[in-house]
Amino acid sequence: MKLKLKFTWAVNILLIFLLIISFIGSMSAIYEQLQASSAIVIFILFICFITFGILFNFFQESILNIIKFIKRKKLIFFILISIITILWQILLILGLSGNTAWDPSIITTLASHRSINGWYPDYFSYYPNNNLLLLLERSVNNILHFVGIDSYPVFIIFLTIISYFLVDCSIFILFFALKKYFNIHVAVITGILTWALLGITPMAIIPYSDILGFFISSLFLLIYSYKEIKGRVYLFGLLSGIAFLIKPSLIIFIIALVIKEGLSIRKISKPIKVIFKFIVAFLIIYIPFNIYQSHNFIVKIDSSKTMPANHFVAMGMAGTGGFNANDVSVNKKIKNPQKRKEYNNNLIKQRLGKFGVAGYTKFLILKQVNDTSDAGFGWGMDAGQGYLMPFGEKNKIQGFTRKIFLNKNNTSVDINWNGGKIISQIIWSIVLAAVIYAVTKFKNGYLILKLTILGSFIFLLLFEGGRSRYLIQFLPYIFTLAGIGISKWKRYDDKKAKE
Repeated sequence: MKLKLKFTWAVNILLIFLLIISFIGSMSAIYEQLQASSAIVIFILFICFITFGILFNFFQESILNIIKFIKRKKLIFFILISIITILWQILLILGLSGNTAWDPSIITTLASHRSINGWYPDYFSYYPNNNLLLLLERSVNNILHFVGIDSYPVFIIFLTIISYFLVDCSIFILFFALKKYFNIHVAVITGILTWALLGITPMAIIPYSDILGFFISSLFLLIYSYKEIKGRVYLFGLLSGIAFLIKPSLIIFIIALVIKEGLSIRKISKPIKVIFKFIVAFLIIYIPFNIYQSHNFIVKIDSSKTMPANHFVAMGMAGTGGFNANDVSVNKKIKNPQKRKEYNNNLIKQRLGKFGVAGYTKFLILKQVNDTSDAGFGWGMDAGQGYLMPFGEKNKIQGFTRKIFLNKNNTSVDINWNGGKIISQIIWSIVLAAVIYAVTKFKNGYLILKLTILGSFIFLLLFEGGRSRYLIQFLPYIFTLAGIGISKWKRYDDKKAKE
């Protein structure tokens, strides 16, 4: 028991330290967004805050009556919000769907039976972790071909529809999981946060593994919440096999779960048997896919070209800790896998030596800000001008959404959403503040969430990161802990006031 308490204390200290850095970075980003926002956006925000302040201070009874009315008519309000959300998502899809000049379009190009030889012919040999995503997208394309649809833009739009469908499904999955495991307040708050920061933003516009990762993390929490289900270990194993093939970093949750249960190993009945069941279920997914990957009919894989893990570690130590074209170029030129690993090991030592202890500490602090403080989750930060090139404008509907998220000539995205991102940035700052509160308030609780969030932060600090897009896969855990913090805020304040 003492070991568990000491371990939890260490987790709390380190997590709070990293969260405070993220919060400071997020608050700084609000100032940057204020500078980038138009006068009308700032004016509307000012009016909203003033109105909220007046209503909250002078018309609390009226607000409570409105809330009671909404609770009585909650089904009607839910249907209304759902319809508005779906209509807005359709506007986003019609207005912003398009091509990119980075990884997602390489995958969709090959998935649509087009050649990538003139672009990046050995992409899947260098990055085999995207092969399952390629197979899934190829399957979708084959279904469309079967019903007579062979248009590439329609294929991309269909994939984008699936992405938003996964976001919407994740909201429901998290709601049912958290309502069962915690309470309806945590479930509703977490659902609202997911809706506000993913459901009505352009994060799902470009089909890629980030949203699928968010969906899988939501499923992990759903399985975790139903402890009475027989065969839960098998479900964890099967889902872990899929997760590892989509994004290896997704199994940080499983690692956190093993650590948490390991601290209370006396409570586990037949731990060896549990581990065996998990491994068997994991291999049921992993082994067949690896066999398929070696003999697949879509793309030939040369395993000698696969980028080693230490390449991503070395790349995560340069610049802002993100993608480094020079590192990639040098690694591609080294044909021997062993020499490639040795090169990256030497590069890591060289960069560490150049940093020094103080320099590397500063670098990690700045990288934590880059990894976690942006509420736009990396929107527009990959491939520069080629991040998103929407299909041709045909009507006013497309023009409406493009005015918000693209630049004036519609040739590239506006990373500040033409001033609109400040709203998401404010919400994200509240999320981080709520997570900090939950960690400090409940020092000995919610260890699985704390460990997963801490693990995700450490992973992004050690490997390629540099922008918050990589954080999307871990947002279910962050939103959940924020939901816990927000749900306890007012109750705690009321208690303190009485004391």
